[in-house]
Amino acid sequence: MTMWRQSTAWVALLAGLYLGVLPMSGTIALRSVVSVVLLIFVVKGLARNWRDLHLGVPVLLWAIYLVLFPLFAADHAVAWQSFSGQWMRGLLAMLMGAGVAVFLAEEDRKEDILFIFGLASTAPLLIHLGYLAIAAWNTSSIPWGNWGREMHHADLGYAAGQAILLLSVVVAAGSPKFRWWSIALVMLSLLSVLLARSRAGLLFGLLACVLPLGVTYMKVDQRQRRRTVWVLAGAVVLAGFALAMAVKIDPRWQRTITQMASAWSGDAVQIICRGEGAPEPTPVPGSGTEDAPQVTSRAFAGDGSRMVLLRVGFELALNYPWGLDGSRQAYQKRLQQVCPNPAFFMAHTHIGWLDTVLALGWIGAALYLWVLLHFLRVGYTYLRTGQTMNPWALVLIAASLFWILRGLTDSVFRDHMLEMQGFLLAYAAVTLRYKGERSTWGAGHP
Repeated sequence: MTMWRQSTAWVALLAGLYLGVLPMSGTIALRSVVSVVLLIFVVKGLARNWRDLHLGVPVLLWAIYLVLFPLFAADHAVAWQSFSGQWMRGLLAMLMGAGVAVFLAEEDRKEDILFIFGLASTAPLLIHLGYLAIAAWNTSSIPWGNWGREMHHADLGYAAGQAILLLSVVVAAGSPKFRWWSIALVMLSLLSVLLARSRAGLLFGLLACVLPLGVTYMKVDQRQRRRTVWVLAGAVVLAGFALAMAVKIDPRWQRTITQMASAWSGDAVQIICRGEGAPEPTPVPGSGTEDAPQVTSRAFAGDGSRMVLLRVGFELALNYPWGLDGSRQAYQKRLQQVCPNPAFFMAHTHIGWLDTVLALGWIGAALYLWVLLHFLRVGYTYLRTGQTMNPWALVLIAASLFWILRGLTDSVFRDHMLEMQGFLLAYAAVTLRYKGERSTWGAGHP
């Protein structure tokens, strides 16, 4: 028994480490090692209980599609490379999440695991705050826009979304002994993305905070709603304060509406290809590169670029409904088929759903949406039919909604973001199944 408990402690620790390092820059080797060790721990449980896992038909069809897609892709070699480089990692993350849930199924302290996962997910944010504290000490000023060790503020935003969501579930329906710790960590996570000037990270961090509390309010009875209302009101006040601070310190917020409105005029493809529809690209004066075909465009300034990319990406998706080769560069390759030397050459459309369509086709994007909706339905069905507020059902609902909405503003269905989604959703779904419903799951649950 002692050895078993030591093993479960190690698996919980490794799973937390995996969740913590996933969003961090420069941790590919570490995350690969942790993945292999975790799989070694859980493979026996997966093999013994595979009939009971039942992650769902949508997950199975998604996996089959990913395996078969390279056979019909425009470039088979690139498609297989993309499968092994990112899509397969997402599937393995699902298997790991399910396997860890099976391994820890005998543990009664599942709410402690929820807090451990939330705490681990704050690791990149706490490290970031540590870097900023040193910078503030050395410069005697607030280091706004400093990303610490991260290569891009988006990674801090992804970590914040996951951490805040898990910790907000702890506040709403987890163990009371972790409630104040969770509130403190949520505030530190929001502070991290606020100081990094990550607008999407802040907005979706606030969404991750409100989602679990909103779902909880709809579920609890009248006696419990008073506390939930106060917590939800506190979250709204915190959100308002954070947004007010963000608007004050970051002028990009103030220009957003004007830039986005201007991006809906003109031919989007011409703006991307030739620069605001001009007959010929015009050089930027004084740039030192007058011989290069660089252009200026008010429509492509700031947040306006996202709207132009949305319009172009949607047009390309309609023209090429079967996808390309599953690669991260699908948008770039399709755009270069329209104009070999575009004036504005972006890495992707910044819309996760459009990037998935361009890479895997409309069928691939629809299948992954079905996967997320399936996990959402599993959580909703449990809450609707169950007698108690199970935190892992809340995680399924909130996380599924979070990533569906997050995919509308950035390319989050790839690389480590796909692993974050797969691991957590699979873990939550299988944990629900082993919470006393193992014998009746097939009869009444999705």
